[in-house]
Amino acid sequence: MPGQRFVRSAADVVLTFTVVTLLSFLLMRASPIDPAEAFAIRNSLQPSDERISELREAMGLDGPLIKQYAAWLHNAVRLDFGRSLVNNKPVLSEFAATVPFTLRIVALSAAMQALGAILLGCLGYRYRGKGIGSVVRFVTVAGVSVPSFYLATAYLDTIAVKLQWIAVASGQGLLRDWHPALCLAVPMAAFYGRMLTGILVKEMEEDYAVYARCQGLGENYIMLRRGLPHALLAMLPNFMQSIGFAVAGATIIEQIFSVPGIGNVIVTSVVNRDAPMIHFSILLLAAVFMLTSRMSDAARTWLNRDSARGNGQ
Repeated sequence: MPGQRFVRSAADVVLTFTVVTLLSFLLMRASPIDPAEAFAIRNSLQPSDERISELREAMGLDGPLIKQYAAWLHNAVRLDFGRSLVNNKPVLSEFAATVPFTLRIVALSAAMQALGAILLGCLGYRYRGKGIGSVVRFVTVAGVSVPSFYLATAYLDTIAVKLQWIAVASGQGLLRDWHPALCLAVPMAAFYGRMLTGILVKEMEEDYAVYARCQGLGENYIMLRRGLPHALLAMLPNFMQSIGFAVAGATIIEQIFSVPGIGNVIVTSVVNRDAPMIHFSILLLAAVFMLTSRMSDAARTWLNRDSARGNGQ
């Protein structure tokens, strides 16, 4: 029943958010670094025991953990996530200012991933067993094996510093965002390119492909007009779910390229022990993963339903 599925889905979301945010409070308590002490040192205050106790009380960190979590949860329901311990600005506004930067990078990266995967997948299938196919296979394996953060570091060191072909600090909008987006897209494009090749091999053995060959249609035409659409639909759920991983991967990439996005704010908050910012960042990442997971499940359900309808006809 749709109503029951909605209730289970809502309960799953609430349970996931509760567990994730509670874990963030537990990890903050287990950490040997006290946010109040870090605040005192950062602001050149005398970190005496009395001073740290006053700061801990002012920050609401002096009570039991469950009381702190209950107070935070009560305010979070009203979209009040507190203020940053670094600049005393509202947490929500601090993250809202960074969202456009990360969204542009992730969206551009997703487009690069799709185009790169289609190109590598089609080439890998069309030239399988040949020299070009071996080169494509090597490129995909190498692309998957190289972490995006290492690729970003090497990209800056080689392209920007040694060769001085580009100035990554200049430009606005897409002119600046395509550098980190490219480094973020390469491993996933290689991964999905390799996956697409395998799916194309299976699709091109289906009855509709055999029938098209009997009609005298060329192999490239059958692959692009018949096999590729079916293969892309089969990959759609996994690709949508990977967007959440792209947001998480952008955390380090943004730090390397000095992009003032969500990832940069998260890293800065962790370094400064900014508890309100850390709690919200964990909640935000959990929300992104939950959203992309639901999108993936919806796409998979739609594809299965469409396939069942086709079989019924």
